[in-house]
Amino acid sequence: MASVDNEQQQQVATLDNVTLTSMGVFMLFDEINENTSRATCDFLLKANLLFPSNNVMTIFINSPGGNVVDGWAIIDVMETSHIGIQTVGIGEIASMGALIFVAGDKGRRILSRNSYMMTHQFAGYLSGKAHEMVAARKFHDKLENQFIKHFVKHTKMNAKQVRDILLRESDTWLEPKEALKYGLCDVVSDPWKELRNQAIAAASPKKVRNTKKEVK
Repeated sequence: MASVDNEQQQQVATLDNVTLTSMGVFMLFDEINENTSRATCDFLLKANLLFPSNNVMTIFINSPGGNVVDGWAIIDVMETSHIGIQTVGIGEIASMGALIFVAGDKGRRILSRNSYMMTHQFAGYLSGKAHEMVAARKFHDKLENQFIKHFVKHTKMNAKQVRDILLRESDTWLEPKEALKYGLCDVVSDPWKELRNQAIAAASPKKVRNTKKEVK
């Protein structure tokens, strides 16, 4: 029994010395704000500078959403990454979290079976002098169009569908199969299964064509 305990202790010590970010995995499990946006962008930028271009980064998302501007900062870095980005939605993927999730590479956006996605119109507040409120309203209109274009780009939906389904007056709650139907995700599966398949594919030796000519 002592040897087993020692082995377990060694395994725990090894796990303590390993970080997910060093393995190309980031956990976005909080509200989208300045701090979480900075941490996510920090991970993505470092990975782009250090990892080879054939690597794939994975962002696990379980977020209630949050600040729109901070969310767009993450999306801008994702969409300009030269490294592939896989997004895995588990638990709640809501509001700005949903926009970040769909920005993952097409074919690499996974929703777990018990997750759910929520989309809605963004919330904004107007205050100040009359001309300031007019300027703010113009900005809000541009922001709404930005939301619509983003969903059209990353899903199977057209602008009218985005307005009527995803950005209607009340919140829209989607089960994984509904999200798959609209193209908000690519796979509904056990995240471990997909990650294992990718690890196996990456570890398997590539077939190298024999270009040597036979010498007679």
